Amino acid sequence: MLETVKGYYNGTQIVLDSPVKLRQGQEVVITYRVFKSNLRQTSKINLIKSLVGAIPYTGKSLDDYRKERLKKYESPN
Repeated sequence: MLETVKGYYNGTQIVLDSPVKLRQGQEVVITYRVFKSNLRQTSKINLIKSLVGAIPYTGKSLDDYRKERLKKYESPN
């Protein structure tokens, strides 16, 4: 089984909140990635700012956009 979970380091150990129930002694393999939290937050803010105004409001409903895209990209087969 392959499962992805998010956790944090509490100063002495890595703490994970897994939806999978583990038994004591059960073997697990953990791969982790370390990144700076404040850098990540800044990146998120910059990403959101870059999206503002990227898609102009036209008053169309999501269903209208969906129909438009399906018509434009439908397969000729």
